[in-house]
Amino acid sequence: MGEHAFTADFIDLRTRAEYCDLCGEAEEAERLRNVSMEIAREVDLTCYAYQLMWRNRHRDAIEILERNATEHPTSWNVYDSLGEAYELNAQTDLAVANYMLAFELAPCESDRRRIETRIELLSTKGAVS
Repeated sequence: MGEHAFTADFIDLRTRAEYCDLCGEAEEAERLRNVSMEIAREVDLTCYAYQLMWRNRHRDAIEILERNATEHPTSWNVYDSLGEAYELNAQTDLAVANYMLAFELAPCESDRRRIETRIELLSTKGAVS
């Protein structure tokens, strides 16, 4: 392999972990998932969470995004994505709480307006006390 040695990235490790799960190699799958989390960047976790949401794996997406929020507590985008995941999982109160954090941190006025619209829509549904 020489100077072009293969370096696994987050998505590659996650894909390999899913393959191992399908093949009944649970220990290797867990090892690969753990390694992926050690090298994950904020954007990796967010993008992967959206992949999970698109596959209707909302709870798994929430778990990834909660970790992302813990590791990147000043990122408005993490809270915006977490709000969306909670919204898709019909957890309106948690969705609004995270959208509010995103609103507070968002530096761009257009993002703030979009987030504010989500908060208002969820609040008018009467599910938020």
